[in-house]
Amino acid sequence: MDECELRKTAGEGVFSCDTGDCVFWRLAGHLDLAEWPDSGCAVQYFDLLGEGGSDVAAWLLSVKERVELLPQAGS
Repeated sequence: MDECELRKTAGEGVFSCDTGDCVFWRLAGHLDLAEWPDSGCAVQYFDLLGEGGSDVAAWLLSVKERVELLPQAGS
């Protein structure tokens, strides 16, 4: 099982990775970024936490949760 590094770093415990449903992977696909693996944590892959660690994780998690509440296009 791939773990969600974002939730783990934010202190929420161990959760499985959303893989292709993760907003960060979807954004990467939308922006047509370079090739990436078929599995694994986008936060780890793109090194989104940087030096800020838990502070950055808390902010990114809030962004992820707000985006997930938005209605999906075509729904």
